Amino acid sequence: MAAPGPARIGRSSVPASRCGGVGPGLPMERVSTGPPPGPRPRASESAVPRPHRTRRRVLVASAVAVAAGAGLAGSTTATGAELLPGITIPGLPTVPTTPAPAPTPSPSPTVPGTPTPTPVEPETPIPGPGGLKAGACATRYVSTRDLTARQRLVATTPSGGMPDGVVTDPVFSRDSRANRFLAYTSTATNIAVPVQAGRRNVFMAIRGGRVSPNANPWSLGSNQIVSVGMGGTAADGDSWGAAIAGSTGRNDRAVTPKVLAFLSTATNLAPGGNPTGTSAFVRPVYGGAVRRLDVPGAATGVAVSGDSSVVYVSTDRGLYVQRGGRTRRLVGGPGITSPSTTLNGRQAAFERSGTIYTVTIDGRTRRIAAGSHPHADGGDPYPGRRGGYVRAISFVRDGGAWRAETIGGPVLLKRFGTTQSRSSTNGGGNAVAFGNGRHACLEVRLLDRTQRRGGYSIPQGACPVGQGTVSDVAVSTRYNYLAFTCTGGGLYLHYVGPK
Repeated sequence: MAAPGPARIGRSSVPASRCGGVGPGLPMERVSTGPPPGPRPRASESAVPRPHRTRRRVLVASAVAVAAGAGLAGSTTATGAELLPGITIPGLPTVPTTPAPAPTPSPSPTVPGTPTPTPVEPETPIPGPGGLKAGACATRYVSTRDLTARQRLVATTPSGGMPDGVVTDPVFSRDSRANRFLAYTSTATNIAVPVQAGRRNVFMAIRGGRVSPNANPWSLGSNQIVSVGMGGTAADGDSWGAAIAGSTGRNDRAVTPKVLAFLSTATNLAPGGNPTGTSAFVRPVYGGAVRRLDVPGAATGVAVSGDSSVVYVSTDRGLYVQRGGRTRRLVGGPGITSPSTTLNGRQAAFERSGTIYTVTIDGRTRRIAAGSHPHADGGDPYPGRRGGYVRAISFVRDGGAWRAETIGGPVLLKRFGTTQSRSSTNGGGNAVAFGNGRHACLEVRLLDRTQRRGGYSIPQGACPVGQGTVSDVAVSTRYNYLAFTCTGGGLYLHYVGPK
C-alpha cells in the first residue's frame, strides 16, 4: 500500500499512516479534560488545528468559560450496569469540576443543580454555570448541536421501518473509505427472510448509491440475511459475532471483501451439521454456499484477515489459524475469546481470562494488558519484518475504553473515556470508538509516544430518546463512519465526515 503524505497536527508532523490520515474536516466542539483553569498554552502550541474562523461551532472548553468571565462546573456520572459478559460498571460518585476563576476577587462556588441556559448561536460561548459538561464525551453532555442530525437508521424493514428485535455486533468491511458492507446480529423477524422467531441471525447492510474516493455520506442499498440454512431454509440455531474482510490497495484503492465469517449453533447451515455445538462458518460476501470451519472444540470467536486469506478461530481448546486449507493450533487451552486480526493476518489479538495477548501467525505470543473485548487495527502497512503486525488494540477495562499501542518497545496504554459498551479502533489504530450513555463517542489520538489528541473528543451520534443507551460500536477504516446499536433497538450509522 502506498504510504500517504505527512499529516500535520499542531506542531508535530507524522506520517499519515501512523495516525490513520488527517481527520474529517468538520467543526469540532472542544471539551476540557485537563487540570483546573490556569495558565494556558499559546494557540500555536495546541495539538488540534484551529478551525477556520468562519465555521460555526460551540467551543466546549473551560478556556471559553474563562474568556467569557463565567464559571464552569460539571461532573461525570455513571450508573452500575452489566451490558456485556464480565463487564460491570460500578457507580461513580458525582465529582464537580473546579469552578473557573470569576472576574471578581471572591468568586462563589457553583451551586449544584443550576439549570442549563437557553441555547444560543453556536459562535457565542454559552454563558453561566451548568451549560457545559466537562470531560470527553461525558454521560450528561450538554450541547446546542443536534447529535442525531448526521446519523441514519441502517437495520430497517424493507419499507424503512424499525426492526422488531434487538440489534448488536456491528462491524464494517475494511475496504478503505468505501466500507460497502456493515454486518450485524439481530433477533428481528422483519428485516429479511428466512428467519425463525426467537433466533439470532447475522444480517448485512449493503451500501448503495455513489461512493466517492473521499467518503461521501453512506446510503443504504439493502439489508440481507447471511445465516441461511441449506436449501434457503431458516437457520435452526442462533448465529452471531460476524467478522468481515476488506482491504486497502495501492494509491489508497478500496479492495472489496471476499468473505464474511460468523459463529452459529445451527445444524443446517452446511453439510456435516454442527458436531461441536458452536462452530465458525464462512460465506462469500456476495452470496454462495456457507462452509463450516473444521476446528477442534466449540468455537468462541472468529476473525478474518482483510485480504480474506487467513481466518483465526478461538475455541474451548485453544486458538487456531486456518490458511490455504491448513489448520494449525497457535495457543492451547480454554478461556480464549474475541480474536481480531490485521489486513494480511500476520498477527492477531485475543483475550484469555481477562488478559489481552497478541500472537503471530507462527505462534509467538505477547502479553499486552489486563482487559476484555480486544479489537486490533489494520496492522503496520509497511513491508518488512513487522509488516502486518498489530500497532494498536482497543479494549475495555474497569468501565473505561482503552488503547494499547504496541509499536516496538514497551506497550503504551491510554484510557480514552467511560464506556458501557465494547470499544472499536479504526484501520490506522489512532481512533477509538465507544459508547457512553446515549452517546456514541469517537476520540482520535496520535499513534506515537506523545499520544496527543487529534480531535473529535465529542459525541458522534446518540441513541434517540426512548431507545436506551449505546450497547455496541464500530468505526470504519478511516473513521469516516461510526455505527452503533442501542439497548432499546436500532442500528444507526453516523457520518463523521470526508477526508
